[in-house]
Amino acid sequence: MSIAQSLLKMSEEEISRQGCTRLEVVNVKYGALAGIVPESLQFCFETMIQGTPHEGARLELEELPLQLHCPFCGADFGGEGQDALIQPCPGCGEQFGHVVKQGRELYLNRLEAS
Repeated sequence: MSIAQSLLKMSEEEISRQGCTRLEVVNVKYGALAGIVPESLQFCFETMIQGTPHEGARLELEELPLQLHCPFCGADFGGEGQDALIQPCPGCGEQFGHVVKQGRELYLNRLEAS
């Protein structure tokens, strides 16, 4: 719920700066390790905008794939979801010590408003 509240607050502040009053679309990108449950975030967002000028706005969620870097051989690789964390490096076979390059993000990517 707190993530939905933060996204809504940031969105309202931005559209206000742009002279708009109604959200149409809120596009959010999040990493596979960000701890987001899309269905829950969608439900919370829809609940929060009921009875407001933003009622009917769409929350679009895009999961960013996990991208890892192997410090042993320098290979970059990735995969879908948290399971990719336990896969061995395709370059050298090392299974541990990979650095997460992408996968922890959570950001407001785009807004549409009127």
